[in-house]
Amino acid sequence: MRVLLALAGLALLGYGVYGWLDAPGPELLGRLVFAAVALVAHDFVVVPLVVLAGVLTTRFVPEPARRPVQAALAVGAALTVVALPFVIGAGRIADNPSAFPQRYGRGLLILLAVTALVAAGWALRRSRWRWRKR
Repeated sequence: MRVLLALAGLALLGYGVYGWLDAPGPELLGRLVFAAVALVAHDFVVVPLVVLAGVLTTRFVPEPARRPVQAALAVGAALTVVALPFVIGAGRIADNPSAFPQRYGRGLLILLAVTALVAAGWALRRSRWRWRKR
């Protein structure tokens, strides 16, 4: 099964690379610059921030709450990355108010609050379980 999944993934990757490289000259250069910037941003911004968050949670968060806090940070980061273009209105067209009809900032804050509440409940449950175990 792993070999089949790996072959399917490689086939999809090859199809994507073919479509990407099939672009006209100036567009291909733009795509290559985008890929280089994304790679550098990932390696020099995202990875250090994730490592720093892991170090800080390991150092300052008590053990029963550590996994819930780390999970909440990961979920919150993913939610923020997905929602941020909508929150800031990237791509908004002035003459089309229906392009972004919702209050995305409020929705993001609600989702982050729910994530924090779930993590707090999880941490409380873990700490109670440890207390009962003793």
